[in-house]
Amino acid sequence: MLSLQSDSGRSSSLAYSQDERLTRQNIEDLGRIIASEARGSNETAQLMVGWTVINRMKRRHLRSVSVVWQHNNYAHNHPATTISRRIAESLLSGQARDISQGATLFYSPLSMPKEGDTNLHGFDIGSGLESVDGVRDRSGKPIRNYVPGWAQDGRRVRVFNVPEKEFKFYRE
Repeated sequence: MLSLQSDSGRSSSLAYSQDERLTRQNIEDLGRIIASEARGSNETAQLMVGWTVINRMKRRHLRSVSVVWQHNNYAHNHPATTISRRIAESLLSGQARDISQGATLFYSPLSMPKEGDTNLHGFDIGSGLESVDGVRDRSGKPIRNYVPGWAQDGRRVRVFNVPEKEFKFYRE
């Protein structure tokens, strides 16, 4: 059995799967990615972010979540929460149904640089600008955001209940 510590300090048990990805460290690391990338988003968005990690792990035959974040620029600067750990556990154990249609990439229009921004260093803005409902400047006026270059080729995965302004998901 794998024992997990919740934020409240209570332990929960999880039968250790034959799948070598289901480790305490992977649950914690995936929980950190979910908490960092999708904090404040609904559970569907959090699941989708988690599925991009799982799908990359499967595609590259990896067993460690930390290897995925090291090579794919996932944020992991926030601690895992009880909810993000639960989601991570369900994904890594195979209990969660894959609603991602194989998604391996995503970006958030809200967090991408906006039209008129001058510091674009470090951002992939290769697909130019887009208008997304709900992306606004500080005064509430609609504003266009930049789109990563890899997002131009039409492999978009549309997900019910994830606002487009928060996340757009893609397959490689």
